Amino acid sequence: MKKELLTVGIILSLGLAGCGQKPPHAAAAGEAVQAQTLTLTAGKGLGYETVPGTVMASQQIQLGSRLSGYLRGLQVRVGEFVRPGQLLFQVDPADVDSQVAQAQAGLAQAEANFADAQSNYNRFKKLYDAQAIPQKQWDQVQSQYQMAKAQVAAARAGTGSAAAQLRYARVTAPFAGVITEKYLQNGDLVAPGRPVLSLANPQQLEIDCSVGSAAFAALHVGQQLIVDNDGKSLTATVRDLVPVADPVTHSHLVKLSLPAGSDIQAGAFVQVQIPQVSETTTLRIPQRALLNRAGIPGVFVVNSKGVAEYRMVRPGQTIGDQVQILAGLSAGERIVVSNTEAVNNGDRIESAGAAHD
Repeated sequence: MKKELLTVGIILSLGLAGCGQKPPHAAAAGEAVQAQTLTLTAGKGLGYETVPGTVMASQQIQLGSRLSGYLRGLQVRVGEFVRPGQLLFQVDPADVDSQVAQAQAGLAQAEANFADAQSNYNRFKKLYDAQAIPQKQWDQVQSQYQMAKAQVAAARAGTGSAAAQLRYARVTAPFAGVITEKYLQNGDLVAPGRPVLSLANPQQLEIDCSVGSAAFAALHVGQQLIVDNDGKSLTATVRDLVPVADPVTHSHLVKLSLPAGSDIQAGAFVQVQIPQVSETTTLRIPQRALLNRAGIPGVFVVNSKGVAEYRMVRPGQTIGDQVQILAGLSAGERIVVSNTEAVNNGDRIESAGAAHD
């Protein structure tokens, strides 16, 4: 029996050798691979504090009317895009129409009085020049003339004011945007200070977030920050830093501008990475050097003989294209940072140049 098993084993071995087969996933040890390498140096720890932020439209307003009256002509819907100057709604102008009519009637009366006063002025001036009337009577005529002239000016101003009020009855969109809220419906009573609609421009977005005093001190206007939106990274720019802290939370408001065309919507919640520098030293490597082989994060370290060895590491925070390494590497070691997919354990690394951190 043992002789039969030995014979079968020899036959199988010869068959595999004849077919030139290798065990699956066998590493091609000893191959030469060209790749860039990087010598690690330790520096001050650069990390970040992750704070929540809210995406908002930087251009948004609530629209109402300076008049009181019943709402008419409100046809726009929530979510509808409107053009600049588009009519959004109007207020029943019956009261304003009455004010305009009264102002126009007052102007007509004032102009009629002024016409009489001017006629008297011209007639009495001739008499005064001929010394046919006393100075006192001439002074009274001049006073009446000037008063009638002032009344005309006041009536014209009243007419203009009433006409301006009539323009407020029609409310148009001040900029292109989306209707985000409707507070009233047709037939509701509109009053000054009571909003009817909310309008926001989705093309101009910002992020509002609150940070502590230490993180606030490290920020400056124009600084670029990394923002995480459901796993997608965006770059935002610090636009405003509010120097007065909230009396309850003791945090500062920071406003970030998002570039036009960002694939994000107003109202979304994001995570903002606020850079921080600590006194401890740490190692950072390019993100492209960090691999995941069989579920194990690691990098290829080049030993003194120029041979690549896969080393398991413990990665930390990712900032831009850099990754912190918390364990597994030491300053002075050389790692592979390019062509990593072609490298296997035991390969000889032929340097294709030194990379710079």
